Parts: sequence; C-alpha cells; structure tokens
Amino acid sequence: MPSPRGVPSAAVIAREMDRLTIARQQKKLPSAFLQSFSVKERLRDLSIDFLPDAEPAIDHPCTKTLSDADLKAVQLAHGAVLLFARLAYLIEHNNPAFLSMLLHLWDAGVWKWLLFLYNSGVDLNDSIANDGRPLPLTRPAITVGIVDALVGCANSAPLGKRLILVPDIVSLIARLWVEDLEIPGNPNMVHKELTFAMYHIMNDSQDGSILTTLVGAVDGGAETIMRATTNHFQRLVSSTPIIPKNIDSQIYFIDFLAKNPMLRDAMHKADTLFVAQSAIDTLAKQSAQSGHKTVESCIDTILLPYLLSGTSMKPLIHSINKGLLRTLYDARVAFRLNETCCEALAEVIISVVAPSLIFRSVLHAVERSEIKTGFFASYRSAGSEFHEWETFDEEVARGVQFKRAIDEDPQPCGLTECATNDVDVVVKLQRCGRCEYKRYCSKECQQRDWPNHKRYCHKEPATEITPRV
Repeated sequence: MPSPRGVPSAAVIAREMDRLTIARQQKKLPSAFLQSFSVKERLRDLSIDFLPDAEPAIDHPCTKTLSDADLKAVQLAHGAVLLFARLAYLIEHNNPAFLSMLLHLWDAGVWKWLLFLYNSGVDLNDSIANDGRPLPLTRPAITVGIVDALVGCANSAPLGKRLILVPDIVSLIARLWVEDLEIPGNPNMVHKELTFAMYHIMNDSQDGSILTTLVGAVDGGAETIMRATTNHFQRLVSSTPIIPKNIDSQIYFIDFLAKNPMLRDAMHKADTLFVAQSAIDTLAKQSAQSGHKTVESCIDTILLPYLLSGTSMKPLIHSINKGLLRTLYDARVAFRLNETCCEALAEVIISVVAPSLIFRSVLHAVERSEIKTGFFASYRSAGSEFHEWETFDEEVARGVQFKRAIDEDPQPCGLTECATNDVDVVVKLQRCGRCEYKRYCSKECQQRDWPNHKRYCHKEPATEITPRV
C-alpha cells in the first residue's frame, strides 16, 4: 500500500524544500530533513508494486480499467515524481545514504512510472476507463513532473549514467522535446529544460548509440530533431525583447548537434541558416549594440561553417535568395562601431561569397538579390568606406563581364560527333538545363549525348564559369 497516514504529502515536502531554497541554490539538505519529513516513506509511493502496468513501454499505453487503489496510487506517484525530481538535483550534495536511496529507487524501476505517466496520453481521465471517477492529472501537469525528473537525473552524474542505459527513457526525452508542449505560465519550459538533458546524455555517452536512439524515437528522425531545434531558435529570435543570452545558448546547442554529419545535413532542410540570418537582421534593425556578440556567434558558429556544405552551393544560394547579402550589409551599417563584429561580417563576404562567384548559380543569385534588395545601390549611395563591399562589388562586376565573354566565345557542340564541329560556322549553343555546363547546338544533340553526359552531370564543377587568373 502507499505511504501511511501522517506522512507529509509530496507537495508539502517540496514546498518546504523550496522555502529553504535548496532546489534553486543546490544547498545541502539539513541532516534531520529526510527523517523529520518522512521523505523515505513518501518516496515509497514510487514502488513498482503500485504500478497499474507492470512493464510499461514507450509505445504500449495502459488500457486496463483502474481500480480505486490504482487511481490513488497514480495520484500519489505523480506527487512523488515531483519530489524525486527535486531530490535528484541534490544527489551529489548529500550523504552516501541519500545517494544510495535515490539510486536504489531508480534501479528498482522508478523510471517505469515516468513511462506509465507519459503513456497515459493527453489526460488520464480520457485515456483510461475511470468509470466517472475523476483524476485531476492533465497532460501539462504530468509533463512538468516528467520533465523535472528527467532533467534532475541528467544533471546528476550517477543518475545520468543509469538513465542512458534505458533506451525507452532516452526515447521519452526525444519525444517530449519534439512535442514541446506549451505549459501555461511557463512558455518554452519543456524545450528549454530538455535541451539541457539532451546535451548531457549525448555528451556523456561514449558511442553513437544514444544519438541513434534519440533520432529513431521521433518520426522524421534527424530532420525532426533539427527542425525542433530551429523552431525554438526562431521563437527566441522573434521574442520581444530579443534576449541575446538565450539565443547564444541555442546557437551553442545547434553547433553541438551539427558536429554529427546526420544532423548537420538536416540543418539545411530545417532552414537553420535562415533563422541565424534572421537573428542578425533583427539585431541590426534594433541597433542593439549589446547584441554584437550574438551576431558574431551566428556568423562564426553557423554561417561560416555551414554556408558551404561540402561541395554543394545550395545552402549558400538559398541564403542569398533569402536576402543574406542585404542582411550582412545592414548589419555592417548598424554595428560599424564594433570592430570584431565588422570583421566577422566581412569574413562571410570575403571568404565565402566572393570566392563562390566562379559558379554561375551563385553569380545569378547575387544578381537577382541586388535587383530585389538593392544592397549594392545602398552601399554606393552611402559612400561608406566598407573595403570588403568595395572589393565584392568589383568581383561581381568582373564575374558578370567574364561570364558574358565566355558565353559569347564560339565553342563546339557538346556532342563530339556533331557535324557542326567540323565546319567553320558559328552556331548558337544552349546550356544543359541541369548542370549549366555542357552546351549543345540542338535538343537532338543533347539527347544523343545524354548516355555519356549523365555520368558527369553535376559531378564535375557543373555551374563553374572558369577559374579566373
């Protein structure tokens, strides 16, 4: 049976811990606290002997009708989970007996209660046949308890090592994190707290199994994980007022995830680069000089490493089409008094965009962006001495001129045996629409050459004009 009468409720014990500011300041519990508040007795409510489903698994909700004793046990266990969460934060600050007690609880199956509560769905009253007997545990209340317990365990080295040994619990973290339930009065609580937990368990694991479990736990895998991270990043960027410290933390976590190739590839599908660009744009429009370090973080941690993904120009082209160059110019104006920030902004122009102008698709994107946003026009009319923009302006002009010269230069048809290659006549050639590299005098020649060309289309530097000397 659950704890006997006379034992303080979990809520009473938790309030007393809060009064002592233990949970917030990581203070050591008074020596008499555990005994005077019958903490050990209250934690017995988490015994798996009272669990309505003896072997809960993350994809197997409980469907049985609960007895009165079951309903009472669930209610008491939910309160005990909240207490367990607070105690987990303190596990390394107290005596060996206290540490042993919590570790024993975990090993005895307290984590099964977390799975059971999660499996119960949106509301225990709706998901389990209670026959009209109310059980005031809604999904937000259940989620808060589970999240607190998981974060408390992840925060503790001894419990964290045990947590990662239970695949269903690792999967539970990923699912709650992606679902990102809005908690009334505490927006973004789930994502923020579980980001901390995910970082710890991924950082503490010695192999890739934890990441595989996290990614496999959610529909859409790596893309879903990165999209959830990016969505929270976007919320922080869109918040009023924008808080640079929170954005910096999210950037750090994105960089941590992106060190894995699977998640790094998903960044581009999740539009993470564009959100970083939006953060720079927002800070520039606010003229928030205090945000210059966040601008530098966006550039150094996200844009510079990931604008060029391997040999693909797609991330860079996509960013330019989304207004990257206008954003960089406006930020250069807004933060012109901060030397390190300006150097970071210039680095994107000089080290990433300018060298990529040898690719037709990048040059075309720059031309389209200028027509749409007029960043060069703004630079020229302002008369500012932004040396990187002066150099970039000249590079674009040379690129356009060189492209025209190449296009106007007579060249043979891409089909080697084409008859026009043997006569001294100028034939207007059309580029392959897929790679924009090979040129043909007719559609028929292109079709005849396709069996040979398809092996190289996009494998060679397909959209490259020609390196300039």
